[in-house]
Amino acid sequence: MTAGEATSAGIGHAAASRLRPQHPGEGETILWQGVARSARLRLLEFVSFALLLGLLSWLALALVGPHLGGSEFAGTPDAPSAVPMILGMTLGMLLIIALPVWLRASARGRAAYMLTNRRALIWLGNRVVGEAILFGSRVRVVEDTVEFAASNVWLDWRLRDQGPDCIRFEHISDAEDVANLAEAQGARRVPGTPE
Repeated sequence: MTAGEATSAGIGHAAASRLRPQHPGEGETILWQGVARSARLRLLEFVSFALLLGLLSWLALALVGPHLGGSEFAGTPDAPSAVPMILGMTLGMLLIIALPVWLRASARGRAAYMLTNRRALIWLGNRVVGEAILFGSRVRVVEDTVEFAASNVWLDWRLRDQGPDCIRFEHISDAEDVANLAEAQGARRVPGTPE
């Protein structure tokens, strides 16, 4: 093996190891850990989600129902054989819409948060699904949520929003204390008003 091959293999290994953030390592101290404090908010999200699915189901069946008896659009379907296909299409549409929303809501509800002397981390089970390097990041408190915005944020797809990527410790009781800890580790505090 030549030196050039060893170097390219080393670069490949470094890039592969950066795909998912690692657990806290040597020299990294855990300063704070917590979870969202409000189960009521999760229940409200679930009820809203169930109502939205019910509305979408009703709308899909209301749009398809008139065509079961025959129409210019649908021709004259054989009603007994058309119903399973229509129900299958309706179920498929609901899964396409609902599954990603449910996965995101579930991930946010089960997330655990950790602040170390180097990083802000979000965990799902035993995996890190979000990371922001503290030094040089911007931290702000919006009500009971702490946001960490940095140039090197890593987020799992389930935690991404429509706006710029940032790590959020949502609905925690000691948001100010967490922001102060982050500021002591090199994060810059910015005003807590939403952008």
